[in-house]
Amino acid sequence: MKYLKSILGIILVVLFLGSNLFFLNLLKDKKVENENIKPKIVLISHIKTNPYWLSIKKGAERAAAERGAVVEFLGPTTANTEEGLKLFDMATSAKVSGIITYVQEEGKYAKQINSAIEKGIPVVTIDSDEENSNRIAYVGTDNILAGQVAGEEAVKQIGVDGNVAIVMGGKDVKNQRERVDGFKDYITSNSNLKIVDVDSSDAMLLEAEIVTRKILNRNDKVDALFCTSALDGIGAAKAVNDLNAKGKVKIICFDDLEETLNNIRTGLVSATIVQKSDEMGYKAVNIIMDKIQKKSEVNPKSLTNVKLVNKRNIDIYKQGDDKFENQNFK
Repeated sequence: MKYLKSILGIILVVLFLGSNLFFLNLLKDKKVENENIKPKIVLISHIKTNPYWLSIKKGAERAAAERGAVVEFLGPTTANTEEGLKLFDMATSAKVSGIITYVQEEGKYAKQINSAIEKGIPVVTIDSDEENSNRIAYVGTDNILAGQVAGEEAVKQIGVDGNVAIVMGGKDVKNQRERVDGFKDYITSNSNLKIVDVDSSDAMLLEAEIVTRKILNRNDKVDALFCTSALDGIGAAKAVNDLNAKGKVKIICFDDLEETLNNIRTGLVSATIVQKSDEMGYKAVNIIMDKIQKKSEVNPKSLTNVKLVNKRNIDIYKQGDDKFENQNFK
């Protein structure tokens, strides 16, 4: 009997040790599985199909590949605050690792951003900011400075006297307003240029063309157009060309879309302010990953450079940054 009890005791010990070993292996396997899950970062754009945002996406994906993360690229098909907020809420509910978001309308994103932060999801604003929120950082252009650069170019193109009209990619969007503010600051301090008209395309190509036609038809004299978003310059150039105003109306716009660069070569566009869109996406993902991995203190405002591209330097610009001799504005 005593022998039987000893055998049973040994069996129980073996079972106990075996079961613990089994569960330890399960936990180990689970840990390995969790370690193999890549952080998921959601990038919410202004307009998903806009080539400017596809460049931001490219930079974000490059950084994600380097840091062992994945990027999901989302965005409305037109400029739409409600749709942008819905996408943000979906990302928060899905408990993603981080969110990078464009702010369609300042003042309307703070609640959602703060909620995500409270849930432990780091949020970076990109291209347009929600300053009065708990976002960990903003990545984008110094838009006031970019507007000043455009204002300086307008004075060079048409002189200190003349009429300027502005086509904005959204009147309620902070980055668009800041570009206009910077432009106004410069021409007010350095010229007698008058702003005779301001209208919005909502960052849509066809609407930019329609708005430009309206501006040129309802004003007796417009010497220059300042276009504040990527597609505005292309739409404005088409309208100017169709109205036989090429050379009479100078166009200063934003970004280096291929059609914009072609329009510079043909003289339809006088100059464009080039942003570092790829770099924005790259920096934003790295900031999120640094926060997740607790690698370094996050800079709350990471500003990217702009460059002025015109007919004089476009060929050098196309050869790459290392050969581009135009001044950097920091």
